[in-house]
Amino acid sequence: MLRSAAAAFAVLILPTLVSGQAPVQEPVATHTVVKEDTLWDLAQRYYSNPFEWRVIWNANRDVVEDPNWIYPAEVIMIPGRTGESQTEMPADQPTQNPTETEQGMIEGVPVDLVPFGFRQARPVTEGSRTVFFSDPAEAMETRDASFETDYAPVSSDAVYSAPWMIGLMTGPANAGSIAGFAGGGNRSPSIRNYDQIRIAMSSPARIGTNLQLFRVDRTIEDIGQVVIPTGVAQVQTIGDGEVVAIVMRQYDRILPGDFARPLTTFEERQGVYAAQVSGGSEATIMGFAGSHVLTDIGHIAFLDLGRDDGVTIGDEFVLFGEAVPTAREGTLQVIGVTGTMASARVLSMRDDVFRQGVVVRLAKKMR
Repeated sequence: MLRSAAAAFAVLILPTLVSGQAPVQEPVATHTVVKEDTLWDLAQRYYSNPFEWRVIWNANRDVVEDPNWIYPAEVIMIPGRTGESQTEMPADQPTQNPTETEQGMIEGVPVDLVPFGFRQARPVTEGSRTVFFSDPAEAMETRDASFETDYAPVSSDAVYSAPWMIGLMTGPANAGSIAGFAGGGNRSPSIRNYDQIRIAMSSPARIGTNLQLFRVDRTIEDIGQVVIPTGVAQVQTIGDGEVVAIVMRQYDRILPGDFARPLTTFEERQGVYAAQVSGGSEATIMGFAGSHVLTDIGHIAFLDLGRDDGVTIGDEFVLFGEAVPTAREGTLQVIGVTGTMASARVLSMRDDVFRQGVVVRLAKKMR
């Protein structure tokens, strides 16, 4: 009986061993990249949804290092598709693969701009330079002049990502909350840049409206609740009791349930800086946005003065020493303001000098 079973098993596996062939697998669709292709466009072509570009990127990490850049002649797998391979090239596109120079740079590669970011093209040959080409010699000539360029003392991203504080027994004023992803195919628990999300709203915003995403993070005992901005989304379509928006900025982890409210536009002011003042108002540090033990550069402190007290974005407060009243121990810059309080980031400090209850003084005022 055992001999018969062994003989039958040998008959089953012998043809495979003799032929040396692996089991036949279904062919996976591939796409040969041509000029002006993007992952965004390929997702639209093969899945009828451009927001599925991450599916293609995740399956081609060994070929596509940066999703912002795909190059002609690269062969990209299309997960979940078979028999749909494209290999033709446009008539004006060379059929040979790009070549490597001694420096390892790709020659003959056109610039690829995609809806989700821009990046300087790889160095190319003289005959194929684009309007994005940067001459190193010209860059050296203008290097010193760049230091004289006016800049904005506070960026819009710093303002939109600035935490603020609300009362202990109050909920944050909002226009709605994130209900989840829009469409299928995304199994990630976190929401990222360029994801489409559904926001439940009782009074829908207009298409193109920017919404600030945020959540209540923690409570400062006897003081208030800390609100953390998580991102910015732009309304794309309006539905019944909800809108579909695309995430344009991400400042923290974005999750379903985060609140949304219309974003107050902030205009950066290049070349306008805070001017020195004397006898400025005094403010008390009520607490900090984070739960850190030690304060560091960039941390956010909450001051008990706000817009009603004349405080504006860009103002600077200084902590003076106790032994030497004129010695500056640290500097705070206002990056967010409500009617009764201000959010200020630490610009400088000699030691861990900023603590709850410390009094600071207005030293520079925006013009």
